Amino acid sequence: MRLVPGFDDGMMRAMIDAATKTNLRALVLQLYGTGNVPTIKGEFIKVLADAKSKGVLVVASTQCHSGTVVMGRYATGKALQDAGVISGSDMTIEAISCKLAYLLGRKDLSATEVANLMNVSLRGEVTPEDAFEPPTLPSAYEKAMKKGKN
Repeated sequence: MRLVPGFDDGMMRAMIDAATKTNLRALVLQLYGTGNVPTIKGEFIKVLADAKSKGVLVVASTQCHSGTVVMGRYATGKALQDAGVISGSDMTIEAISCKLAYLLGRKDLSATEVANLMNVSLRGEVTPEDAFEPPTLPSAYEKAMKKGKN
């Protein structure tokens, strides 16, 4: 599901409820930037938590052409993470879909095991989390110190 500004929470609930009745096992969300939605929408977060409680894996991907989903960096991503949404990290939407199809197609894995394997590189489809360097954003103190020396 590709999210756009102004999406309707009620429509999302209706779509997810209908899909869970037909044995939906996973849902891939295309979010903004590092894994954000426009604002913390309580009803939407509840819809996702409800889907997870029904056994649906919810995976967050980014709409950006490059970059990675970092759950918990911002309040909206943290709310998604708390609802049980899994980071798709830097995988493309196609890689996430294929990986889900493969892992869910195996009959020997539980939903928890599938969720845990989503960020494990099986064939180079995802960059290991420890390979990402932290962003180089100088603190306000460092900026002020540099400015004061000029």
